[in-house]
Amino acid sequence: MRKLYVIILTVFTIYSCKKENHKIEPKIKKENYNPTEYFSFPTNIKNWKKYAEIVINDSLKKVSGEFEDYIIEGYIDNNGQKIGWWNIVNRKNDQADNARIEYRIIDKKEFVNQYISYNLKDGNDTINSLFYLRKKLRKPNTLRYKFYTPNKKIKINMSGKFFISYFSNNKKLKTEDLKCFKKNNYYYVDIDFPTQGTIIVKGLFEEGYEYDSGEMGVNDMYILDTLK
Repeated sequence: MRKLYVIILTVFTIYSCKKENHKIEPKIKKENYNPTEYFSFPTNIKNWKKYAEIVINDSLKKVSGEFEDYIIEGYIDNNGQKIGWWNIVNRKNDQADNARIEYRIIDKKEFVNQYISYNLKDGNDTINSLFYLRKKLRKPNTLRYKFYTPNKKIKINMSGKFFISYFSNNKKLKTEDLKCFKKNNYYYVDIDFPTQGTIIVKGLFEEGYEYDSGEMGVNDMYILDTLK
């Protein structure tokens, strides 16, 4: 996401200079910001050109516009909050870094739950992304969840956990706290889900880690899936 990062950095710098009466601020590093803060500038419709919107229903609009060299599309709810999957695509260079971002509303606030860095030539850059996948296994009623977390900077003392609850007809069936296993640049865990009709899965994946410097951090993702 280097080029996208440079563009965001430039906007941050210009904005900071105006706010601080042309006082020069130190360079903004991506690692100093959580994903919600980092993506707040390119997805802020006030920074766009050629803004357009389509009303989907009473509570949802699809919006689009241009930010520097990027075309951005996404959704906002009736409170003006970003929700669902957004796409940031460079309209001039198919080798440039792009991003798909999932917004969720947590405690009435916008939250970037997943983000996938990619370019149109090489596909997904899983080293610089935070997202999950699921697939059915051959064993009946068994799913494997894979959780990808950013790994560009070397981590030590890593661990992954998956806190999951199963619901059917608005009733909680069971809750599990599962240990995830690390493989390459992702964690995985297999679950045996109940078979009582349509199952709603609500969960939270959490990765704890430490850098060589002693700095510690956490990556997390909320999970909401429907299983049939």
